[in-house]
Order: sequence, then C-alpha cells, then structure tokens
Amino acid sequence: MFEVKRVEILDSETESRLVKMLNTAFEDDFSDEDWEHTFGGYRFLGFLEEELIAHGAIVPRKILVDSKLLTVGYVEGVAVDPRYWRNGYGSSLMAAITKVCRENFEVSMLSTDEKAFYTKHGWRDFEGESFVLVQGTEVRSEEEDEGLMYLLGNSTSDKSPRKVVCESRSGDPW
Repeated sequence: MFEVKRVEILDSETESRLVKMLNTAFEDDFSDEDWEHTFGGYRFLGFLEEELIAHGAIVPRKILVDSKLLTVGYVEGVAVDPRYWRNGYGSSLMAAITKVCRENFEVSMLSTDEKAFYTKHGWRDFEGESFVLVQGTEVRSEEEDEGLMYLLGNSTSDKSPRKVVCESRSGDPW
C-alpha cells in the first residue's frame, strides 16, 4: 500500500536514501542547490510498504505577485523512483501537496517541463512575466516563463498572476 507522509526531520539514513532516489529520478541532474531548495517548509515522502519511492516539498518563498509581496508555496523536488513511474504514486503525492498549497497559501508556484502532469491536479500555466531580484534590480527571466505554473489558494479570487518577482538564490532562481 502506498502512503504519503509529511515529515519534519530526516534522519541520516532516510536522507541518504532520498538523495539517491532524487538523483536517479532526475537522471543525475539533481544538484546540491536543488537539494537545498527543498528545505524550510513542508516535506512529503511517499512509501510503498516500507520503501521510500517518492518525494515533494513546499517551501515558503517571498515573491512579489502583481506588486503585492506574498508568501508563496513554492513546490520543489517532486519525484518518484523511476521503477515505480506510471502507477499513480506521483499523482497521490501531488494530490497531498496540492491540498496543502490550496489550504495554506494565496498562491503557489512551481517550475517544470512536465506540465501535463501538474495540470491534472489543477495547476495552471503562468502566462505572465517573471523576474529575478538581483541586488535590488528586477531582471527579466523570460527563459523561465514557459516552465512556471501556479495554483490559487482556496480563499483567493480567480485572478491569474501577470508579473512575479522572486529573490535570487543559488542554483536556479525559479
């Protein structure tokens, strides 16, 4: 039976298994910065019986959304062990993540090239313009626009964000 658990702290054995699984799922393209980006918020682990096979995180980030500074639920590191792809485990994990996003944030965002998967869970294509705040200056990040998606919270109007500005960080800003 597959079960999604929200965890606060990772023991060293679980962390080691998780990093290995993420590297495999992302075809060895999961950097130290990508790993760091998963810390500081809600972490979800998916277990099949006792085996760790899935991961996702929601990290609160201060993002300027249409000139309003919001704490956005930013989804990071969603992955399923490739041996278990196409069995619904990723959808179960994403359903839990999406529920927490809707209940706790006015707006949530993520960056992906797997848009069809997230669309099934109510996420929408971002059709505005993205920027990164670099030393106090908004720098257009047009190359990121296509991969960005958003989800509105339960208490939010149905207005699509048109301009988003995130702070610079190590690795990918979005």
